[in-house]
Amino acid sequence: MTKKPLSEQVVVVTGASSGLGRAVARRAGARGAKVVVAARNGAALDMAVEEIRASGGEALAVPGDLANPDDVAILVERAVLTFGRIDTVICSNMVTVYSEVEQLRDDELQRVFDVNFFARVRLFNAALPQLKESRGTWVDVNSALAYRGIPLQAAYCSTKAAMRTFLESARTELEKHETGVDICCVLPGAINTPQFDRGRQRIGYQPQPVPPIYEPEPFADAVLHCAEHPIRELPLGWGAQKLLWGQKLSPRAGDLMLRRMGWKGQHTGQPKPIGSPDNLYETLPGDPGAHGRFDDESRESTLWTSLRLRRWLVGGTAVAAAGAAVARELVRTR
Repeated sequence: MTKKPLSEQVVVVTGASSGLGRAVARRAGARGAKVVVAARNGAALDMAVEEIRASGGEALAVPGDLANPDDVAILVERAVLTFGRIDTVICSNMVTVYSEVEQLRDDELQRVFDVNFFARVRLFNAALPQLKESRGTWVDVNSALAYRGIPLQAAYCSTKAAMRTFLESARTELEKHETGVDICCVLPGAINTPQFDRGRQRIGYQPQPVPPIYEPEPFADAVLHCAEHPIRELPLGWGAQKLLWGQKLSPRAGDLMLRRMGWKGQHTGQPKPIGSPDNLYETLPGDPGAHGRFDDESRESTLWTSLRLRRWLVGGTAVAAAGAAVARELVRTR
């Protein structure tokens, strides 16, 4: 179902203080949406609101920790009181811990689940009456790692898998009851965000995204595409697509590759003290912005995702290729 244009929507973006959520909020505001930004970092949210207003959009900042049920209720209430409704919720709030399973503490695992899973579930239930009324869309910024657990990220991968399957159940139920609410699960690959400087780590090195790395903006555009043209599941970037295909074809081959590359591929080799400040329980001061430290290694576009979003082009390319193959065969057999 095609939704109303983004310029006519009220969009709630969580995790909007930095990274992909920040880029999504900027892009939504620039396209005319009324944007409600939520995160723990109030100062960064104020900057996000300024950016949206500078582009001609309307915005509201609602700081809070969505692991707190009261803050979830406040977010939905303030969005509706200010703008009258909610058309799309884009959920991008997350935390992580880089740690092997044996060193992962119970309280750390619980906190990652509280933020990445339970907070989203509570927001889903709180926003659902509004989404039913607007026949709106839930866009979950999930991860390709929802389908493939990797070393050092057991907590993060577990929450992403849990959220993906929760939404599968919810999607089927909503479709059965013909609510008109769509659920999109976006599966990004590696993104250059500040999270790699802010996440808790127990590896002693500076974490990094596993290449290929992309800037947040092309992924933000794909996320906003789902607000107008919902897609059930959307891998973002060629790296994500390769991971999904590889896991389907041969999980054992993935195990072998990760044993060789799964550790060194997730850090820069630059030492970083264990116990460095992180944002697991409390936000860090300052405005981190949308980009991390990996601009020089990051791609500013993703051809694969662009083709995926333009099915007519993919279909046309396939037809043209098939036609060329038939023509070659006819010439060969003459």
